[in-house]
Amino acid sequence: MALDTRNADNAAWLVKVPYALANVWKAACDQSMAGQVDDSNERQQLLGRIVTEAAGAEEGDVSFLELPDTMLAEGIPRRFKLQQLPLPPGESSKMHVLSYELGSSNGNNGGGNGGGNGSSAAPKEILKPRVDGTVQQRMDMVPMVKDDKGEWVLDSEYMKLVRSRTEQAAEKVRVVGFYEDSVDNMLADLAQQKRVERDISARRKASVQAAREVALKRPRLEPEELEELLFRLFERHSAWHLKALIAETRQPQLHLKTVLEGIATQQKRGPNKDKYELKPEYRSKTGAAAATAGGTAGGAGTSAVRQPQ
Repeated sequence: MALDTRNADNAAWLVKVPYALANVWKAACDQSMAGQVDDSNERQQLLGRIVTEAAGAEEGDVSFLELPDTMLAEGIPRRFKLQQLPLPPGESSKMHVLSYELGSSNGNNGGGNGGGNGSSAAPKEILKPRVDGTVQQRMDMVPMVKDDKGEWVLDSEYMKLVRSRTEQAAEKVRVVGFYEDSVDNMLADLAQQKRVERDISARRKASVQAAREVALKRPRLEPEELEELLFRLFERHSAWHLKALIAETRQPQLHLKTVLEGIATQQKRGPNKDKYELKPEYRSKTGAAAATAGGTAGGAGTSAVRQPQ
């Protein structure tokens, strides 16, 4: 398929048209395509005309698009200011106008391909693609007028139109539908029921866990009481992880660590790395023998006693 570029040098304008005016123009074009209006060469329907006015030395010339009476509608002003926008820089970023025609979708293109199989109709084919021009101007149509002070402001009637459109879009429209007892609806109901059951189960588990934590939480012990409890724990094992001590004592981590660091040290290396062991002044010399005589499980223990200060 060859691309026709004979008209590629024609100058074209790319103009951003307001939504309300675009609807008016589209309706006029649809009527023209349907043959409802007389758009012969002598009586072509006018969409608008561009007028250029001198606005002073500072602004220079200002261009407007004026609408004929046939294109006016409620809230649409007669004149739109054309504000020029920058084009993409560079030769490779040029914008072009492309046109094409849609071919027939019945597959009767003549000749065929040697005894067609009579299958379903083929999709529409794009015919005669061509470049109708290169974008030379990029503009924005803005409904602006000059106020009493000579400054450009948005047209008040058009602002009312935009506000009403925004309010209509924000309104929630209730839709009433009929429930069909189909397989898809049954599967959707089952999936929703399972999601609700999983959510209820997760919430119940979280509630039970929170109640268990509250029940197991021990009141904050005084430092002396916590020291005695730690000494009893070190009689069971000579080295403890901090998490294990928190589980055994059920005390706040910061409070436990403050008291623990007064009687024990955290090992930086060796088999008990990262575990806490009693400081030498709190270890009993007869701990190993006592643990062996008492048949303590897990090997020789260490008996902790408080040395006189």
